[in-house]
Amino acid sequence: MWILALSLFQSFANVFSEDLHSSLYFVNASLQEVVFASTTGTLVPCPAAGIPPVSLRWYLATGEEIYDVPGIRHVHPNGTLQIFPFPPSSFSTLIHDNTYYCTAENPSGKIRSQDVHIKAVLREPYTVRVEDQKTMRGNVAVFKCIIPSSVEAYITVVSWEKDTVSLISGSRFLITSTGALYIKDVQNEDGLYNYRCITRHRYTGETRQSNSARLFVSDPANSAPSILDGFDHRKAMAGQRVELPCKALGHPEPDYRWLKDNMPLELSGRFQKTVTGLLIENARPSDSGSYVCEVSNRYGTAKVIGRLYVKQPLKAAISPRKVKSSVGSQVSLSCSVTGSEGQELSWYRNGEVVNPGKNVRITGINHENLIMDHMVRSDGGAYQCFVRKDKLSAQDYVQVVLEDGTPKIISAFSEKVVSPAEPVSLMCNVKGTPLPTITWTLDDDPILKGGSHRISQMITSEGNVVSYLNISSSQVRDGGVYRCTANNSAGVVLYQARINVRGPASIRPMKNITAIAGRDTYIHCRVIGYPYYSIKWYKNSDLLPFNHRQVAFENNGTLKLSDVQKEVDEGEYTCNVLVQPQLSTSQSVHVTVKVPPFIQPFEFPRFSIGQRVFIPCVVVSGDLPITITWQKDGRPIPASLGVTIDNIDFTSSLRISNLSLMHNGNYTCIARNEAAAVEHQSQLIVRVPPKFVVQPRDQDGIYGKPVILNCSAEGYPVPTIVWKFSKGAGVPQFQPIALNGRIQVLSNGSLLIKHVVEEDSGYYLCKVSNDVGADVSKSMYLTVKIPAMITSYPNTTLATQGQKKEMSCTAHGEKPIIVRWEKEDRIINPEMARYLVSVKELGEEVISTLQILPTVREDSGFFSCHAINSYGEDRGIIQLTVQEPPDPPEIEIKDVKARTITLRWTMGFDGNSPITGYDIECKNKSDSWDSAQRTKDVSPQLNSATIIDIHPSSTYSIRMYAKNRIGKSEPSNELSITADEAAPDGPPQEVRLEPISSQSIRVTWKAPKKHLQNGIIRGYQIGYREYSTGGNFQFNIISIDTTGDSEIYTLSNLNKFTQYGLVVQACNRAGTGPSSQEVITTTLEDVPSYPPENVQAIATSPERISLSWSTLSKEALNGILQGFRVIYWANLMDGELGEIKNVTTTQPSLELDGLEKYTNYSIQVLAFTRAGDGVRSEQIFTRTKEDGDQRV
Repeated sequence: MWILALSLFQSFANVFSEDLHSSLYFVNASLQEVVFASTTGTLVPCPAAGIPPVSLRWYLATGEEIYDVPGIRHVHPNGTLQIFPFPPSSFSTLIHDNTYYCTAENPSGKIRSQDVHIKAVLREPYTVRVEDQKTMRGNVAVFKCIIPSSVEAYITVVSWEKDTVSLISGSRFLITSTGALYIKDVQNEDGLYNYRCITRHRYTGETRQSNSARLFVSDPANSAPSILDGFDHRKAMAGQRVELPCKALGHPEPDYRWLKDNMPLELSGRFQKTVTGLLIENARPSDSGSYVCEVSNRYGTAKVIGRLYVKQPLKAAISPRKVKSSVGSQVSLSCSVTGSEGQELSWYRNGEVVNPGKNVRITGINHENLIMDHMVRSDGGAYQCFVRKDKLSAQDYVQVVLEDGTPKIISAFSEKVVSPAEPVSLMCNVKGTPLPTITWTLDDDPILKGGSHRISQMITSEGNVVSYLNISSSQVRDGGVYRCTANNSAGVVLYQARINVRGPASIRPMKNITAIAGRDTYIHCRVIGYPYYSIKWYKNSDLLPFNHRQVAFENNGTLKLSDVQKEVDEGEYTCNVLVQPQLSTSQSVHVTVKVPPFIQPFEFPRFSIGQRVFIPCVVVSGDLPITITWQKDGRPIPASLGVTIDNIDFTSSLRISNLSLMHNGNYTCIARNEAAAVEHQSQLIVRVPPKFVVQPRDQDGIYGKPVILNCSAEGYPVPTIVWKFSKGAGVPQFQPIALNGRIQVLSNGSLLIKHVVEEDSGYYLCKVSNDVGADVSKSMYLTVKIPAMITSYPNTTLATQGQKKEMSCTAHGEKPIIVRWEKEDRIINPEMARYLVSVKELGEEVISTLQILPTVREDSGFFSCHAINSYGEDRGIIQLTVQEPPDPPEIEIKDVKARTITLRWTMGFDGNSPITGYDIECKNKSDSWDSAQRTKDVSPQLNSATIIDIHPSSTYSIRMYAKNRIGKSEPSNELSITADEAAPDGPPQEVRLEPISSQSIRVTWKAPKKHLQNGIIRGYQIGYREYSTGGNFQFNIISIDTTGDSEIYTLSNLNKFTQYGLVVQACNRAGTGPSSQEVITTTLEDVPSYPPENVQAIATSPERISLSWSTLSKEALNGILQGFRVIYWANLMDGELGEIKNVTTTQPSLELDGLEKYTNYSIQVLAFTRAGDGVRSEQIFTRTKEDGDQRV
């Protein structure tokens, strides 16, 4: 059963397979601008891609596919567009400042990117600067980096420095989004530093360092607000953070009030007041408007007024997002746009603009709806909606997939055997677009709703139609071959299988069959009941099959007759079913064979226009009657063609008396009888000799531009057009043109020269032929007109400031030629001061000379000479560099010591000529510069230097010069610097000592020599010691303050009668100077400080006492010992004292004679010097011996 079902299925359905892995997409859909430096070039990948790999192409916005220009522009195989680095002289607007787009194409379709503006930025010299600022202590200061307007769009402030140290935003220093430097709560010390900004070129990467600026801080003084920072307009995109600066100087600190569109602005949520002004978070289009910042204190008011423009990003969105439809259906797309009003909206299919037409409608106020009826297979692919407003654009795209809607059987019932009363459910699941209609038959008889058969259907979530045939209680008569047939406008498909119901076998009555000779015929034996032994077919009692064209399918009772023949196959056929071994049943059916018409093939011979035609259509076989008709291109032949048809029995002839082009077409002879309608088709081709539709005519071509030499012809077959060329204006000698990428023949036969060159001037011959009649040809002359071209100019040139400079451009092209000079974007009027333009013609060339009298620094930059004539214009860009002596460097003190001063400097403007060196001058402040010390030719690679051999504590004036090849700068700012002090280099003078007592010495001296003091003498150190020629004693140090040029000081508490050595040192803030020469003196003598020790007395006789003692130490003597004095007296019995007596000696012993006998004596001993007697010893008592008590 399945074999038959599949063969029927294939005969009715065209299978369509959709590649689900094919797609197109954007990898960078937002790419709309590429800016790059001319010195680096750029690589621009195509923003589109796809799977499977896509073919990528680049076009100009005009739709012209771009081509490679060696060394300038190249498209890589992977679709990347490369613009190579180039000098300013090679700048071309067509290449380096133009709008491009890219397309990506694969089996899914074709998409195009948004327009991408590619712009090259030429390198030009520039300087940035910062101006000195003033503010009050405790207030705010604002420094701005001033950037030339010509490069402002490309320059970013990357940092600020304070005395060459980078500042970081935070605490008191803040760098705003616009690059301004805010210093909060300014203090006096903020005025001691230099401030400068550092910038970077966004595309070249070059950095610039500004000059140094100072901040002048004054004490707070009552004043009205004055604006330090403000704005006039700001542009932002929705969602961005916006800063509106507003800062003023004033005292007392002013109050700030913000208004929007003249209404007070509530500062909360997204609106916050900051130290710099107003901060708007997540900006919205509704935030656009006029903003006023009012700043006031009790002394006055100031305002900042500006406008904010917030734009919503332009977005486009197509709905529905996925489109799958079928051939012949309607597809509607809608493009919703946000972010703009009054935009231009256009639709594209596979990269081409979609215009309204027969089956295409574009509706809506902004053309936002695209409706397409009766879709055909070629309408599938990628659809894009493009929205453009100003310089912004947006797009969205959707893939429209057109499926083959022919019904397809997804799943169905299978053959089965059931018992009576058993329910049966048959199912057919069908896919198709539009939704198919499903009908059921049983043994070729339609099954209608009602009775024992119930039919229902449903639509699944996948869009399939599922039909059910239900039999609640099957009967034997319900057995047979069931067929479900699905059909829609796209086609039909059927499926069948046998259902057997157990019961007595029988055969339903069979209808007679009409078969068509030459085709296959199936005869079904409509057996019901089950089981049975066999089904056999007979024809005229002969068991089938009996030839190769007959096939009997015993399993389902079907008889197949292949290639039916009337004489053999027409007749009665009997189906016999063996129910039991001895029981059978049969039914007969009559087969009538109808013979269809057969047309003897015919072909139109080769005809030319104006000839006569006679073609017969003969039906050589087929049952009569036969009707013969003719069609042209599938339609009845209109009477207006003048075609005559003659029909006689089984023949029909077609006559045309005068052939014309309108007779071209496919002619079909159709023969009909009861069996079938057959046809035979032949193409009538009217051959027409060639003739011109558009003849070539003499024309002009513009050098460097495309030109089309028109030549089109008609004829049949389509004529072949060949172009030939003869160079120059002489007698033509035509030669075939070698076609290449620059010269091509268009589809209509015209000749395209993409870029005309002077050598293209000459005769062109357009020859047309198609092998019908005579060839035709026509010549024309192409005159190449030369647009104004700059053929000679200096790419770069130098001038010296103050001198005359001439720059010349040579132009070539058709006369007249106007040459105009520009400086950047400003046209130079020859009547302007300092400028003089002269023009002279030399042969075919025009030479224009611009004189600048004299040149100034501002002349540096890009000059361009524009040559213009009726056929085009060109320009040459000249970079003029005006050289001059450099600006002086800005110098500052890096470090000051006693004998060295270290400078550092910032190079100023180099005068457009490399710095060759620096000269440094240094002098005493009081001297003239003529006497200054000079250090010449300091390396230009250095930015610091140290001046040596300076005198401590001296004040110097220092200045510098920068030098280049042109000359020497003016002197720099003059610095006045006082060197640090150093310890004195000389000792105090005239040191004198005078002992004024035994324990004090007066010291006098004078200050060191003036030139050796190295600063202000703040005091002195006196060092003294007991002097000893062999000793190594340390000095005792006394520090004293100075009182003047001469000093006096008294040393006290010295040792008596001691020799002292003394030195004096001068001191200043840096330290202590050298010592004076040691001066020696001795303190005055004094009486001994101690009595002699170990005094012993022994009575040696009644009248004598012997004394001895120890000599005093040197320290106790306090002078030169002159001797010893013994004082003694008698202690009488009555308590009286005897006469006090003394005796001197130079020895430490003495004999006292002449004493009283047996008398008690008191004795004291002292030492004496020239200064007098010293201290007496303690009294000792000794008694003289009794008389007669003498010892030997």
